[in-house]
Amino acid sequence: MYNDAKARINGLYFPSLAELGYTDAVLTSSFYALEDLPAIQEYSDLHYRQIDLSVGGTYNVTTNLFVTAQAGFQQFIDDAPYVYGDQDGTVYSGSLGIGYRF
Repeated sequence: MYNDAKARINGLYFPSLAELGYTDAVLTSSFYALEDLPAIQEYSDLHYRQIDLSVGGTYNVTTNLFVTAQAGFQQFIDDAPYVYGDQDGTVYSGSLGIGYRF
């Protein structure tokens, strides 16, 4: 499986405090600062790619006895390491099993 995900906020709208019914100038100046809006848009610029590969199989030793094996590979690529730092990573996994059908 391959996944390429991008996300971003392209525009922000905050109603004016007058639209919200606040009229006290001292009170309204302490709510939020509009100069931080460009930083929010930059903060939202995300781009991740993910690759998942797996292969497995089962071999019947007898009619009732079987063995199974699985191997997996996952890679996560963070193309916009901004919010939480670079989150690239690779995982290798595997499992072996034995089973008996009653």
